[in-house]
Amino acid sequence: MSDYDQGTVLPYQPFDPESDAQALRKAMKGLGTDEKAIINILARRVNAQRQQIAKSYKTQFGKDLVHDLKSELSGKFEDVILALMTPLPDYLASELHQAISGLGTNEDTLMEILCTRSNHDIQQITEAYKKMYNHSLEDDLTGDTSGPLRRLLVSMTTGGREEGPADPSRAKEDALKLYQAGVGQWGTDDSVFNAIMASRSYAHLKLMFEEYYQIAGHTVPHAIEKEFSGDIRTGFLTIARCMQNRSAYFAEKLHKSMQGIGTDDRALIRLVTSRCEIDMVQVKHQYEQLFGKPLEKAISEDTTGDYKRVLVALIGGL
Repeated sequence: MSDYDQGTVLPYQPFDPESDAQALRKAMKGLGTDEKAIINILARRVNAQRQQIAKSYKTQFGKDLVHDLKSELSGKFEDVILALMTPLPDYLASELHQAISGLGTNEDTLMEILCTRSNHDIQQITEAYKKMYNHSLEDDLTGDTSGPLRRLLVSMTTGGREEGPADPSRAKEDALKLYQAGVGQWGTDDSVFNAIMASRSYAHLKLMFEEYYQIAGHTVPHAIEKEFSGDIRTGFLTIARCMQNRSAYFAEKLHKSMQGIGTDDRALIRLVTSRCEIDMVQVKHQYEQLFGKPLEKAISEDTTGDYKRVLVALIGGL
């Protein structure tokens, strides 16, 4: 995570959870629902503030805010609002659970969540998963994936990536190991790639990538593209691309969710709601650079109604 990352949803000042709770109650009372008022409040408060609003709502009215929102809203708009009302580790744990237990495993979602987060994030997500489903994320992944991808995802769930500066002599050593495990031999030893890509700090990987280029004359991502296929290639590339430019990675994921026939709404909702407090300013910038149009315009062209309005509000639009 860069120190310069900025969210498009910032702590709202001056924050008054009591009056926010009252405004939400008013928006849902009587005939019809005032969706605009719900967007104005919930899309312009950070997650921690939304939790305080929910608490105040229950204190004042003896009712559960999430339950009331569920009964008043529907469709994709409801999905966004419920994602916003869920603490982020719990929400990402539920997305992992869905990816594992849904029809066929959604490896893409597993990699997007597990290969891009900090140790602290991973620890929070695995704790939330255990609390919510009564079994460990590692066990569920082990039962649902196989081969090199299983090894990589299990490595990711430990939240054990080194944190700290690069070690120049070790970076040289690691670069040589990667070269010898891949391009430098017949067949590829994925366990060497796994050990280095899953455990070294991002600062170390950055230096190691430079050393690798000196040795091999091509980049590590190029070697991964050439030496691996399928999900494990995607997993290693996810780590490599996050290390090089995390916001460009998420911009590409957003673009992919809106490409082709139909929208992958689940991915679009997860990407917007999980990055809007972290680095959406940078993601928007990268999106426009990569795809030649503002993210707001892309979302507006691909969605409609209150669903469109809440997503646009979350990325800092009007």
